[in-house]
Amino acid sequence: MDLYTAIRFSLARISNELFSFGSIFSIYSLATTFGLAVFALAYRQKSRRGRANLRAIARAIFTKKILVHESFAADVKLFVLSVVFMPVIVVSLVVSANTVAIAVKSMLTGAFGAMGSADCCDLSIKLVSTVVLFLAYEIGYWVDHYLKHRVSFLWELHKVHHTAEVLTPLTNFRNHPVDNIFFGYMLSMFIGSASGLLAWLFGRNTEAFTVDGKNIIFIFFLWTIGHLQHSQFWIPFRGVWGRIILSPAHHQIHHSNDPRHFNRNLGSVLAVWDWMFGTLEIPSTKNPRLVYGVNEEGRRPHSSTGMLLTPIVMATSALWHEVVSIRKSFPNAAFALWAKRNRIS
Repeated sequence: MDLYTAIRFSLARISNELFSFGSIFSIYSLATTFGLAVFALAYRQKSRRGRANLRAIARAIFTKKILVHESFAADVKLFVLSVVFMPVIVVSLVVSANTVAIAVKSMLTGAFGAMGSADCCDLSIKLVSTVVLFLAYEIGYWVDHYLKHRVSFLWELHKVHHTAEVLTPLTNFRNHPVDNIFFGYMLSMFIGSASGLLAWLFGRNTEAFTVDGKNIIFIFFLWTIGHLQHSQFWIPFRGVWGRIILSPAHHQIHHSNDPRHFNRNLGSVLAVWDWMFGTLEIPSTKNPRLVYGVNEEGRRPHSSTGMLLTPIVMATSALWHEVVSIRKSFPNAAFALWAKRNRIS
């Protein structure tokens, strides 16, 4: 590939990310989310003070402090890496959900026999499939996220995302490439399994309602509150809604460097998994002015080395220590079994 072709390829990737309706960073979803955020802040100000100060809201949104922060610059770098190069890598390495679906359907058919073709209409099947596949994505996201906060070598890779010291929609792309690959595998397992189950139940392959290949329920949340999860807007959901939907404030708590907030609010859109498994933290009505980032002395988390190379070194070290720890936990188990079989005292 010559330089001209490479530039065109890169620009096409970025253009698709910005102007595709189903993109997670489209200018359309950013605009609607931004509009809703301004409306929410204006409504809150009017409720408290009797009027909305749009100039003050604009100053709070377009603060120079965020745009010149090295954390924001690092997000831009990883945005380019994720959009231009990562799709090719992930597609080539991650087992496709379709492969998993075929395997699951075959296994269920072998174990329980074919279910036969469903009598319900195509619309009903598509609606059910849309909901089930969305739930499969959500639980897959939660499990992936839970493991990355609990397993030390996975955390060293995922920690790149948490080193962000200011939150903007670009922070969504602040992920280590290997972390993205693990995420791809996890989603393939959960979504593929759900697809295989649906194909077996209905006796045919099913599809969800999608926009540019993405579940329409996910797109709805993306166009409303999704971008605000990585933002400075404190918009909390409380009560019943706070136990069902993860508001922007929920996810901002997740990024807090306060130890009280560690490993909380691990879901994507739904709060129900955190509620069920005891990791839910309901945000307060008043903005607590959280501080973000990871406190580590002597590290440069926003440098290219700190974002790409150091996590690999630290993850490898953590994995090695885990292997050594497991071996030390059972130092004589293999020898004892061999001795017993060979009648050695």
